[in-house]
Amino acid sequence: MTLLRELALSLTLLLILLFAGSFALTVSDARHYLQEQLNSHSQDTATSLGIAIASAGVGNTAAIDSMIDAVFDRGYYRQIRFTDMSGNVLVNSEHPVVLEGVPDWFVKLIDLEAPEVTSEINSGWVPMGQLLVASHPGYAYRSLWSKLSGDILLFSAGLLFAIVGLNILLGVVLRPLKRMEHQANRICDRHFEIQPELPKTTDLRRVVQAMNRMAGKLEKAFSEKVALTEELRRKSVKDSLTGALNIKAFKSRMNTVLNEEAGEAGGSLVLIQVREIEELHRKSGQKFVDDLLVTISHWIGKTLLPWPEAFLGRRNEASFTVFIPACGVTENRRITELLFRVLAAMEFFSSPEGSNSLHIASVIHQGRCSPEFLLDHGDKQLLAQEVRVKNGWEVTEVSGETDYPYMRWSDSQWLEKLEKVMSEGLIELYGQPIFDVKGDVAFTEVLTRIKLDDDVVSADSFLPIVERYDLYAEFDRAVFFALADYIDERGDYRIYCLNISPYSLMDDDFYHWLLDALKLRPDLAKRLILETPERTLMLVGERVAERVDKLVATGCQFSIDHFGVSSQALTFLQMINAHYLKVDGSFARDVTLSYENQLYIRTLSMLAESRDIGVLAQGVEKEEEWEALKQLGIAGGQGYFLGQPERL
Repeated sequence: MTLLRELALSLTLLLILLFAGSFALTVSDARHYLQEQLNSHSQDTATSLGIAIASAGVGNTAAIDSMIDAVFDRGYYRQIRFTDMSGNVLVNSEHPVVLEGVPDWFVKLIDLEAPEVTSEINSGWVPMGQLLVASHPGYAYRSLWSKLSGDILLFSAGLLFAIVGLNILLGVVLRPLKRMEHQANRICDRHFEIQPELPKTTDLRRVVQAMNRMAGKLEKAFSEKVALTEELRRKSVKDSLTGALNIKAFKSRMNTVLNEEAGEAGGSLVLIQVREIEELHRKSGQKFVDDLLVTISHWIGKTLLPWPEAFLGRRNEASFTVFIPACGVTENRRITELLFRVLAAMEFFSSPEGSNSLHIASVIHQGRCSPEFLLDHGDKQLLAQEVRVKNGWEVTEVSGETDYPYMRWSDSQWLEKLEKVMSEGLIELYGQPIFDVKGDVAFTEVLTRIKLDDDVVSADSFLPIVERYDLYAEFDRAVFFALADYIDERGDYRIYCLNISPYSLMDDDFYHWLLDALKLRPDLAKRLILETPERTLMLVGERVAERVDKLVATGCQFSIDHFGVSSQALTFLQMINAHYLKVDGSFARDVTLSYENQLYIRTLSMLAESRDIGVLAQGVEKEEEWEALKQLGIAGGQGYFLGQPERL
């Protein structure tokens, strides 16, 4: 029960008790007064009537009868009786005790005594007889009942007015408590809001001020912890000068991508080298070289924004590496040429001094391969470019022959096939279990594949086309229908994790369609975890937070995939109402050998636990990795060691 209701109920009970006590005293006093009135009424009538009868004389029964009838008819009497000295009744007038308009329970509760007064009548010194006068209690009962009814009506109106007034008054006075409750809940979710409006009540004002100070202190402490964690992570995976991934982190990310589901589609590696950096350092100084490298890193990152899955690393002092997962020959040529044009337009490379300092080598492998394989072919291509006397770029495919003809399809062929797949529902659903630390299946992640002739193609082979031609919403809708149909047909009550692109969530038509679908199917909503990658989620920013809140309100949950890739992941976490974080597989790979990754996962687990968010590890491939991750505080994980994808 709320404080408002408790106070209102307490005050209402107090008013009822006060009325009950006041009413009891009033009724008691009125009963005593009326009882005395009845006694006095009977006594006075007996005295006056006795004198009149004595003056009428003995034996004048007719006159006595007339006098008694006259008194009886104009007064409130139950009985008037005159008897002679032998006890013979000479005159008797009597009314039955019938009380109209007064409830029986009230008569029994009040229980007035109807007094009977007996008077001896004498004529001189000679006794004539006895006179009995008994008052009728009807008037007293009706008087008391009328008073009680009026008091009850008046009290009820006053009580109703008091209750309404008290609720309004208490609601206004205690309104800051609701804001404090909201503030406390937001603090639990790591949203440190400050109440700008202070209550006028002194005690509540002090409490709100204390809450505001606490929120400010907690925000500062949490922000400092987030900043420290991000700084530690940045130092462990980022190049201190350019902010790109260091060579160790770059290889780890690349190895993770090529060994996961995405690895089946291969990818493209772009090597960007600045020649004769040592000579440039001697001529222009360290600051000039540092500024040049920072500028190169900036423009590479900006150029790669349309490809959110691509990542940049600094290989050594004079070269950068870029990896784009599941990138075909045509797209790779486009990216490489765009990078060359942007960098070649820089002032240094446009000058005679830098006209032979920029070389870009790009190698493509369609299908699974090792990072070392791509790096080796890229190095060979760079060496071949050293004989040139001007800036240049080159793209080479090193995948060789393939048994999958779709790997060499043009974009127009892919578009034609994808439209057929979505219109005819040629979507295959696979599921990979996510286990909790106890070894039980927490839920199943849905992996999407499509039918192409006789082949079943993984998502990363065709998702680049989906992204390039903005087919997110259409494809996500088709996958949603496929999963809903599967659940309905099988009567499956497991929980499924379904990937949804942030760009789909930002599409108004798709978002409202999905929201309505989940509202109409609460049974389906409570069995879904909507998931989206952190890297693309960062691109849409705060705009998606409100939409995620509304989707979660339907009963589904929300998860962030490949968490930790972005340098501002923890800061962004405070804006999204997430239930799970899936740490990128690069952190789980060989975690037993990386103190930095261990520290990051442990800190992330602590921060997420404070917000009731479960941290899950991706890419668990070895038993020792799984055991180490459990010790670091994760809530669960997925990977080939725990369970491979199987067709649903």
